[in-house]
Amino acid sequence: MKKSLAFFLPVAVLCALCLAGLGCASSEAGKGSYTPGTYEAAADGFGGEVRVSVTVNRDRITALRADGPAETPGIGSRALEELPGLIVKAQGTKVDNVSGASYSSRAVKTATDLALAKARGESPVSASLRDGNYAASARGFSLTKPLPVAVEIKGGRIATISLGAGAETAAMALVVERTLVPRIIEGQSLAVDAITGATATSNAVKAAVLECCVKAGANPAALYGSKASPVAANVDYACDVVVVGMGGSGTAAALSAAQAGAKVIAVDKAAKWGGTSAITSGPMAVNAPSQVKAEIPNWMDPLTNKARLKPAGENLVDGEALLKDWLAYTTVDGKQGAKPEIVRELIEKSGDTLDWISSLGFAFQPARGFVGGKWAIFSPYVGDKARTEEFFATAYRKFTEELGGRCLLETEGSELLVQGGQVVGLLAKGPRGEKVTIKAKAVILATGGFGGSPEMMKRYLGEDWKLYGMAQNQGDGISMALAQGGASYNIGMPPMSHFVAPPSIITSFQDPMDNDLPYAMICSSEALAVDRTGKRFTNELDIAMNAYKVGSRFYTIYSKEQIDILRERGFGFAAGGRYLSQGGVKANAALANIDAVLAEAGKQGLVFKAASLDGLAKAIGGDMKPSLLKASVAAYGAGMSAGDEFGKPADRLARLGAPNPGSEYFVAVAGAPYIYSTCGGLDVDATMRVLRKDGKQIPGLFAVGTDSMGVLFTGSKGYANYGGVAQGYAFVSGRIAGAAAASRAQGR
Repeated sequence: MKKSLAFFLPVAVLCALCLAGLGCASSEAGKGSYTPGTYEAAADGFGGEVRVSVTVNRDRITALRADGPAETPGIGSRALEELPGLIVKAQGTKVDNVSGASYSSRAVKTATDLALAKARGESPVSASLRDGNYAASARGFSLTKPLPVAVEIKGGRIATISLGAGAETAAMALVVERTLVPRIIEGQSLAVDAITGATATSNAVKAAVLECCVKAGANPAALYGSKASPVAANVDYACDVVVVGMGGSGTAAALSAAQAGAKVIAVDKAAKWGGTSAITSGPMAVNAPSQVKAEIPNWMDPLTNKARLKPAGENLVDGEALLKDWLAYTTVDGKQGAKPEIVRELIEKSGDTLDWISSLGFAFQPARGFVGGKWAIFSPYVGDKARTEEFFATAYRKFTEELGGRCLLETEGSELLVQGGQVVGLLAKGPRGEKVTIKAKAVILATGGFGGSPEMMKRYLGEDWKLYGMAQNQGDGISMALAQGGASYNIGMPPMSHFVAPPSIITSFQDPMDNDLPYAMICSSEALAVDRTGKRFTNELDIAMNAYKVGSRFYTIYSKEQIDILRERGFGFAAGGRYLSQGGVKANAALANIDAVLAEAGKQGLVFKAASLDGLAKAIGGDMKPSLLKASVAAYGAGMSAGDEFGKPADRLARLGAPNPGSEYFVAVAGAPYIYSTCGGLDVDATMRVLRKDGKQIPGLFAVGTDSMGVLFTGSKGYANYGGVAQGYAFVSGRIAGAAAASRAQGR
């Protein structure tokens, strides 16, 4: 959520404050010290860059605006809201940080000091670092475990920066060590861009380095200077096939094309390979030949939910039955929303593709059912995600060292080169701002959908969703193809979501269970969940898989009596979730600190409280309707004796019961379905060639992975949860497109 706050104080009011003895006592600027005008500067906050705009007359600060698009709503955003007024009132940055938002507060004050230095015609003060070894930590991609950082100061300069063992993914930490850290040391400055593909880890390192330097005596403003202008010559390349994006689909496409004998160049805007695929669990694979051939002891048969011996030669699933089931799911009101020929290609080729990708460095477990599903097609990575980045690293080395491929990292594709209606290459921007021109006979778009673009999500999905994935996936490939007349397919369908969490994560309490309490309160199967209008929409046992159906927000409702039970006895069942949980909330554990947690969550906009259901609906606002909320509470209560209308089992109602309609107060906790990616994208045929609205191909252009995955689904429903569909399509579509692009380049 973008946060941009401004504070203006007329000169007359300032003078009145001074006459009253208020606001000017801590002034840091002497009279007549500014050149009138508006000055801008930036510093790093918790989520990214915080930029301020300061307006001054000859004597005073008259207005201050703070803008931080990536600061956490309810936490960092509070610094942007509160500090501008305090700074204008104090006429300087000697004001207290906003509680719980130290990084964002420091960013606002540092950027303000930089802007005021410009207004005075001064250069930022020198760092004046004391030699020694310093340590600090900050939260990065993992919001549940901070990343420790050590800084050595030698000769008054930053000499070394070392990353400790946090919970960042190995590739993110490694790429930051190899790219960001040398840039900070070389420039003796934190005014360096975060590394695309490891933005959160970059921000954590910069925050921790800043903390270390402050301990060493630095003025924070001294660590931010003007960014050096990019100095690099434009470069030109020529190849057979250029692949845009090196996630799962791009990696498969690059390997496939190179194996077919094509000269391949791959580009990725990130400083590493793997994309979202590097943090996924595994692909779908229907009857992989290696798995069919093998005898699998203790194989969990999803049809019986019992372990058994799978004999050598026995299929793991009925492929034709799966196809029939899939196409039934994507048929709505008698109309088929998917492209059946591509669904069939995926089902028939996914198993063989699993064995192919295994030969290139990946390793998988035998296929099994996914979250209770009956189709044994989900093949998790060996190591259950712990080794996924290692597998991608092996495949990358095969592409570059054995197959002669070339990969240009930190290189962002911007425009397709077109001649005579045919795509003949790519324009891109290199790591130092240089123009990169790549002439090619085919281009494969593999840029990961548009889950990292709030603007595109609002345009095509109607709203912005919380993302657990790679924020660099901003729809670049889709946008480039649409600009050349490409057609979209199911681009407005719901994004891919398998879990829920609060819109922001609390980390301020010492006890992890306290931090996880809002998490538990929205994912608990013992709560009443309603949509944004107040209507109940699911059996709360299935909230993680079904919340996306009602959009990007839902709420769980509690009355005072239920809060009292939680305070004294806790939940009857453990309540937690994946990825963003700090350990979850245990069953039968008294939640003695619940009132303080709810108060803090209320400050962050996660919790709403009122003395009546009418008041609660008003406090939530938006589309929430008091009549629907009250009806949902009443129906939920009636289900206690008559049977729950959504089939919730009685044991999930036993501890908390239903909210009391006549309670002293009510609480609503906001929840969000987190998405891995968008699903809809470009229209393609069975060889992954991008099509125009008239159904004709755009010669030389292919799209794979989540840039074209909408062809598997219907716009009326969400992602098909058979298990690993997106990753399976990434590998299959990439393999198909790579071979087809190589064939085109070779004139076959």
